[in-house]
Amino acid sequence: MGRTVPTYRLHLESILNDWMDYRRALREKDREAFDRILSKARQHASAASYTAHMDPTVLAILSILLETEKEIQGAKDIHMHMNTQDEMARNIAVADDVYEMLSKEKRDGESFSDVIRRLARRRRSILEFAGAWADIPDEEFREMEAAWAWANQPLEEALRRGRKRVEGP
Repeated sequence: MGRTVPTYRLHLESILNDWMDYRRALREKDREAFDRILSKARQHASAASYTAHMDPTVLAILSILLETEKEIQGAKDIHMHMNTQDEMARNIAVADDVYEMLSKEKRDGESFSDVIRRLARRRRSILEFAGAWADIPDEEFREMEAAWAWANQPLEEALRRGRKRVEGP
């Protein structure tokens, strides 16, 4: 009669259970890190199942290394930029795609801080425009009012019809 070969997942859970005494001896912060490492070992269980002839402990460690390498590469993809045009310079970390977007938005003679300020400018209050048309000649202002009245006619008619319906016959 044939022998049943335990699956890699069963081996992996057995290995991880063996490591639980070590986990219990760790501090709380270290336990959280240890749990993250164990989850990395589980992420490649399907791939490790294809190599049943290898030591499951080696495969678990290889899975952990693979996920750690991916995290390192992800961290390398972040640019560090220091704005030295200002006495209050700070280092910021931005992803490659964000750095490219900022570079495309940057104008000649403009610092990255200027770009961010320009892009982050919030909508201005309408009160900031008070008095902006004070110097428009009366004739030009009357022409503008006539244009507004013409543009608002369909809206005003629709509102009147709506009021009549609400008021009733």
